[in-house]
Amino acid sequence: MQSFSSWAKLYDKISEGYKQDVKFYNREARKVKGKILEIACGTGRTYLDLLKRGMDVYGIDISKEMLNVLKEKARKEGLKPKVYLKDMRNFKLKERFSLVIIPLRSYVHNLTIQDQLKTLKNIRRHLVPKGKLILSFRFPSTDIILHKYGMTHEQTIKTDEGIIKIINEPILIDQITQIIELKKSFYRKNKLICKDRIKIALIYKREFELLLRLAGFSKWRVYGNFNYGKLKNPNQEVVWIIQK
Repeated sequence: MQSFSSWAKLYDKISEGYKQDVKFYNREARKVKGKILEIACGTGRTYLDLLKRGMDVYGIDISKEMLNVLKEKARKEGLKPKVYLKDMRNFKLKERFSLVIIPLRSYVHNLTIQDQLKTLKNIRRHLVPKGKLILSFRFPSTDIILHKYGMTHEQTIKTDEGIIKIINEPILIDQITQIIELKKSFYRKNKLICKDRIKIALIYKREFELLLRLAGFSKWRVYGNFNYGKLKNPNQEVVWIIQK
């Protein structure tokens, strides 16, 4: 399981353009009564939005550096986060939750069937009766594999220390093991400042439905976007609302 710790301080700048799911999770959180858990809460992109709205929200992440950024942001806003350094596969909390969320495709960092199933079973143990799990990931269509993962992409972000160029390069696309590996390189004034390798799993819709059944779930709804639209084509985001 990867932590992205080497570029935790840059994460907010990298992901700031991705906001389409925050309102969705906020809307779903307002529907439940009880505690909420965000898995892979990172620097608080979604978590702090829920906390600011007065919700009883907890968070876990595998990266100490990511959580440090979250805590500092919370301190500046006078908020008191309840976040813990834990792994989604085997975390143990005494609380039980009405809602568990895994935003921004973080579930696919479970690379093996064993880890994917362990995570789902562990989440189910932490849900109250009729509690919900909500997550999303990309459908691994040919276009997504070729153009999102199979091509080099560049991104430029502005920081207090200057402009940083990020180059995302494919290293491995293995459709047999359903694993994709990418290299992320960060440059300031053409000088490499850090790099990381990211692995993700490709998970198909029917495959995930089987995982849910094996984990003990039997009820779910599937959408093709964060506006509850129908899943019509393989290039959409697959959004899951799963009930215990």
